[in-house]
Amino acid sequence: MPGGQRRLREAILYVAQACAEAPFFGLVKLNKILWRADFDSFAQRGQPVTGRQYQRRKFGPAPVEMMPVLNELQSDGLLQIQKIPQGGYEEQRPVALGAPILGMFSGQDIEFLDRAIAFYWSKTGKETSDHSHGVAWRTREDGEAMPYELAYLSDEPVGSAQSARLLQLAAERGWRSK
Repeated sequence: MPGGQRRLREAILYVAQACAEAPFFGLVKLNKILWRADFDSFAQRGQPVTGRQYQRRKFGPAPVEMMPVLNELQSDGLLQIQKIPQGGYEEQRPVALGAPILGMFSGQDIEFLDRAIAFYWSKTGKETSDHSHGVAWRTREDGEAMPYELAYLSDEPVGSAQSARLLQLAAERGWRSK
């Protein structure tokens, strides 16, 4: 995608700025907001927001380049990670110290980021993490790539009509399970 890693940098700043007043906002939630925006965008319009590669991590999907980019943003004086006690654990809250440059993003890109922010707004890091542990995450091991095509998988149970249609197709085509 045009903009490369810069898209991730600016998306991080945008989300951190937008979540400045969120009741809970740590690095886990930042990863999930970016993941949801990218994967929902890919599922709905065939292109992600940041275009960066994701991997399975213990607490859910995260961009492969997240730590180096966060370190770079901190070195550049554009982001700070504040450690805030949150009832038994320490939240690592990303705080934007500079404004994002959004020229490379379309209005739709920003809408996907805003929808992901709204979806996770009041959720804790644990709730956010738990939500991201769907079938796409469960089909991978820690450190494995999570390609955008995983956005087409659903965690919704197959309905009776869909199940009947699949069984019919299997019978017509001679498919058998082992």
